[in-house]
Amino acid sequence: MEAKARNLERIFERTIQYQIPLFQRPYVWDEQRNWEPLWDDIQGLLNKLLRKGSVHPHFLGAVVLEQLGNATGSVESRQVIDGQQRFTTLQLFLVACRDHAASLESEKYVERFGDLVSNRPNKIDHEVEAFKLWPTNGDRPAFRLVHEVGSAAKLDEQLKSKPELRSSNIVGAYRYFSSQLVTWFTGKLDVVGESEPAMSISMGDRHEALWQVAKASLQMVVIDLDKEDETQVIFETMNALGEPLLPADLIKNFLFRRASSEGEDVEKLYEQHWRGFDDNWWRVEIKQGRITRYRIDIFLNYYLALMTSDEVKSTHLFSIFKGFVQSAEPVEGSLIPLPTTSAEHMAQLDRYAKIYAKFTTAGNHPRLALFLRRLDAIDTTTAYPFLLFAYGELMPNRQTEFDRLLDVVESFLVRRMICGLTPKNYNRLFIDLIKAADKAGDVSASFVSTWLAKGNGESVRYPDNEELLTAVWGMPLYKRLSQPKVRLVLEALEFAAQHNKSEVLALPDGLTIEHVLPQKWQEHWPLSAEILADPVKAQEAAAERDGLLNTLGNLTLITPYLNPALSNSAWSDKRPELLKFARLNLTRYFHEPSAVVWDEAAIRERTKALFVHLGRTWPDIERPTVV
Repeated sequence: MEAKARNLERIFERTIQYQIPLFQRPYVWDEQRNWEPLWDDIQGLLNKLLRKGSVHPHFLGAVVLEQLGNATGSVESRQVIDGQQRFTTLQLFLVACRDHAASLESEKYVERFGDLVSNRPNKIDHEVEAFKLWPTNGDRPAFRLVHEVGSAAKLDEQLKSKPELRSSNIVGAYRYFSSQLVTWFTGKLDVVGESEPAMSISMGDRHEALWQVAKASLQMVVIDLDKEDETQVIFETMNALGEPLLPADLIKNFLFRRASSEGEDVEKLYEQHWRGFDDNWWRVEIKQGRITRYRIDIFLNYYLALMTSDEVKSTHLFSIFKGFVQSAEPVEGSLIPLPTTSAEHMAQLDRYAKIYAKFTTAGNHPRLALFLRRLDAIDTTTAYPFLLFAYGELMPNRQTEFDRLLDVVESFLVRRMICGLTPKNYNRLFIDLIKAADKAGDVSASFVSTWLAKGNGESVRYPDNEELLTAVWGMPLYKRLSQPKVRLVLEALEFAAQHNKSEVLALPDGLTIEHVLPQKWQEHWPLSAEILADPVKAQEAAAERDGLLNTLGNLTLITPYLNPALSNSAWSDKRPELLKFARLNLTRYFHEPSAVVWDEAAIRERTKALFVHLGRTWPDIERPTVV
């Protein structure tokens, strides 16, 4: 390879086109991290040049280029292997400079800046060759628009009929630089102070300074690769300034280069299987526990766990994917077809990505939506690889069976949660379940139920009714579980009191968890004088009451209309207030004669009643007969 420092005039002035391959990521630079720091550097150079008459070259980093084969007479072209974010930003800045010159009717500078962004018409054979930079597929509509529109004002007018481009970072960059140029030309950005007196600068001087800085002061290290250089290896080891490459970017580059070497039509593959991945939806950051990850990285984690039947470290996604592609061999009879060609890998990724996307918009599949909402409350994502597998096998033709399978998995997870059993082995458990179901060729609810019933270790067993009852009866649910988990249980019991559990029902907004016997019961719910007269009995009674305080039978959901001041009030005051807003089935219980007095016996009675609904909502499974 050859590396040389080049100014923008040397890079862009000759008749050439720099092509960003479709397997590169889309343009993602933004104002705060990228455009503003770049403009600050440019403005500093402009001010220094105007005050002192000269400036040193300012280096903007490196760009790695690969020579492309060109037909005789066609425009010379290079492929941008790394540095495309920087290259694209500089072109957008230069387009803004050209258009600003046009707004001031300065033809000389329109032509000068124009030569850095467009090839002259008499030098090209095809319309697309006019662009000095030709971006990746997904960025082309926005890039064409800003390149040809002529001004920021005209851009706004054009965007009225192109709403899909309004959020484009390319559009944003052009607007940003256009705005900064307008402001700088008015002198409002000039630095003025005791050591920097105000300057009287003509428009012509400003234009010349802008041209000198743009063409000569801004420089890059241009690395031209030789034919012998391994471009994929170089790409993997490079990183774009300020915006780290995602594993998905590396995977995209790897797969498309591989597909090209296999003789595939990469443009067709992109349109068929990859265009969707370039949507900003995949780059939304999602919170998982205490960390935040990009949605596409999360999906790749689940996908690789499914494909490799192994636990996948989030820090090694690309290396694991690359190893999987290079070693994947189809297994006869497997329900999970392992791809062998790059095209098959893209098709498989696309298939499961569409399934994963349905998980985030499951409104038309009530049972799935309810399951995922509860899974979120349980705070585990370990079931997702198995969900991808099961959905791919059963949906849409066997939706009833898929819903039954969700019932089994949900019951397993919720029962273990209530019983306080560890979730630490769930990653391994669901991967083993995938292996077992694939080997058996059976992804039915019956198979999953039978397989889970065989687990007998602390980290895998399915709690039976006796263990569940023991936990509900004596466990301080409110203390042992997080509030989202307690809400999950109470909301499910609310549904179970009247409705089929597969329905997704809208509960009133703002529901909160309420202790019927308040947490500070000593003031308004004191023990009887008779008990208090005996210190031993008083201590035992207080311990019993404290033991029942946070159990299921003493918890309910209330609407925000309940006066918070009544929360600790005596039962004679609190009960009528609860009944007044008794829109919830859980609250209607307090109409019952057994609730006229609310004490330890009443809490136990309600616990029994709620346990019946609990068992119906998350039933036990048939267990193997012990001989």
